[in-house]
Amino acid sequence: MNAVTTAPLRLACVKGIAAAQRLAREAVGSVALGVRPGDSERQVCARMEAELAKARIRHWLHTPYAWWGERTRFEWRGTWEVSALPSDRVLQEGEAFVLDAAPIVAGFPCDFAYSGFASGEPSREHSALLHALNEIKRSLPAWAREAASGGGLCQRVAESIHHAGLDVIHERYPAQVLGHTLNGFPNWCSAAPRIGTGFQLPLLLTYATGLVLHHLAGAPYPFLNARAPDRPQGLYAVEPHLGCGKFGAKFESVLLVDGDETRWLDPELFGEVLG
Repeated sequence: MNAVTTAPLRLACVKGIAAAQRLAREAVGSVALGVRPGDSERQVCARMEAELAKARIRHWLHTPYAWWGERTRFEWRGTWEVSALPSDRVLQEGEAFVLDAAPIVAGFPCDFAYSGFASGEPSREHSALLHALNEIKRSLPAWAREAASGGGLCQRVAESIHHAGLDVIHERYPAQVLGHTLNGFPNWCSAAPRIGTGFQLPLLLTYATGLVLHHLAGAPYPFLNARAPDRPQGLYAVEPHLGCGKFGAKFESVLLVDGDETRWLDPELFGEVLG
C-alpha cells in the first residue's frame, strides 16, 4: 500500500477511534458522577453497561470494570482475569474508586478509565496520585517521541512514578502492560459475540494474532511493556496506574505516536477527545 492510500486510511482510523473514545468517556463519566457509598462494583458496572447500551454497544475489548478501595491497588491473590471482575464489594465513605470500560463502536475500539473518590474532599494520598498522573500525561508524548523502544518508554514512566514516591501498579496487569496498541481495527474479529464478563474475543484474538505475527514475521509488538523492542508507533490505549497508601488511581487515554504529530486524542486528563 502506497503513501497516497495509507494517509486517508490512517486518518479514518484516528477519527473512528476518537469517536469511540469520546462515547466511552461520556458514558463512564456520566456514571462516575452518580457513584455513592453503598454502591457495589457489580451495580455500577451494570449502570455503565446500561449507559453504553443507549449507543447500541454490542461488542467489547472488555466489559466494564469497577474497583473500590483497596482493590484499586490490584493486590489480590489469584489470577488477574478472575480477581479483577466486578464483585459485591460495597464502596465506603472516603474510599477511592476506578471505573474502566472498553467498548467497540462501529468496529473501532477504545478504552477509557476514570479515577474518583467517594464523598468529600479526596485524601492527601489520592490527590498525590492524581497530581502525578497529570504530570505523566503532560510528559508522555515527548517521552514517546524520544523513546528508542517501548520498553524504554515504560522504564521512563516507571522511574517518574518511583521518583514521586509512588508505587507502579500497571506492572501487575496481564503482560505487565503500560499500554496496548489499537492498530489494526476494524478487523475480522471486531464483531465477535460477547462471552461472559471481562476480556472479550476481539481483544484476545487480536493480541494473540499480533504476538504470533511479531514472532514469525516481525510485525510490530502489540504491547507497551518492559519487553517491547520496537519504537512506539501508531495508536495506543495507555493506562499508567499508580498506588499510594491504601489506594490506587489511573487514567486510560489514547496516544497517537507519529513523529511530530505525537499527541493525546484527549489533551486534558478528562478533556475533550479530538480526532
